[in-house]
Amino acid sequence: MRPVRAGGGRWRRVEPSAAALGAVGAALFAAVALSACHPRRPPPDLSAEPAALLAEVRTAQARVQTVQGRARVGVDGPGGAGTLDQFLAAEKPGRVRLEAYDFFGNVVAVLAVDAGALALYDAKEKVFYRGPATPANLARLVPVPLTPEALAMLLCGSAPLLDGEPTAASPGDGVMKLELRRGDLVQRLEIGAGAAVVSSRVVRLGPDGEAPVDLDADFAHHERRAGAQVPKDVEARAAGAGVALSLHWRERVVNEPVDPALWKLEAPKGARLVDLGAAAP
Repeated sequence: MRPVRAGGGRWRRVEPSAAALGAVGAALFAAVALSACHPRRPPPDLSAEPAALLAEVRTAQARVQTVQGRARVGVDGPGGAGTLDQFLAAEKPGRVRLEAYDFFGNVVAVLAVDAGALALYDAKEKVFYRGPATPANLARLVPVPLTPEALAMLLCGSAPLLDGEPTAASPGDGVMKLELRRGDLVQRLEIGAGAAVVSSRVVRLGPDGEAPVDLDADFAHHERRAGAQVPKDVEARAAGAGVALSLHWRERVVNEPVDPALWKLEAPKGARLVDLGAAAP
C-alpha cells in the first residue's frame, strides 16, 4: 500500500489493486528467471586464443609438483561401491604412494610407484606384488585405467592433457572452453579462474559420431595453494566401463618436500611374493 495526500493536507492509505500486484509479481519473477538463466561470464584473466589459453593451463598446473595428506576415496562400479580413508602422496611426473585403511584404522593395502616400478602389499591376504607400473597392474588397487603419470597428476589436482593441437577456445558458463585435437582424438576442457581445469572429456571422432575414450575428470572446490587454484575434490570415470573414482581431501600440504622413503616399499616378513608381468590377470 502507498500513502497519498487527501484533502485538507491529511494522508490516507490506498491499497494497490490485484492487477497491480500481479504485474509487480510477474516482473519480479521474470527478473529472477532471467538472472538464473543468464550465463556467467568467463574469468577475465583467461585468454580467448587457444594456444595462449593452453599455455596458461600448463603454467598453472606446473605450479603444483607434490601433494601429501589424508583423503576419503570412493569407488563406484559394477562390483559395488565403497569408501576408504587413505594417506596419499604424489610427486610429478610419476611417483605415488597410497595407504588404505579400514574403519578401525588398520592398513588394508599399500602401494608405492617409482621410476616405472610398482610395489603393492595386500595386508589382508599377506601378498606382496611387484612389477612394472602399468595401468593393468595399478588396477589392482586403483580401479580405473591410469598410468603412474596420470595418477600423480590427478592427485596433484591437474588434468592429464592430450598431446595435441589447441584448435578452439570459446566462452562458457563461468568458464573458458578449450579444445585439443590429435588425429581423431578430441579433448574438451573447461577452464576456470586461475587457469584451473574444471572438467575434461576425451572423445574419438568416427563415422558414427563421437565415442568416449580414456578418462573423464571433474575438479571442484578449488582453494588457493602454492600460487595455484587446487581442487579439494576430484572425480575420474573410466569411459564405457561404468567405474568412477572419487577423491575428497580432508587435509593436505602442497609443494612441501616428500620423504623419499615413501616411494619405496619392501615386502613384510612372511608375505607371499608375486612377480607381475606387464598385464595383470
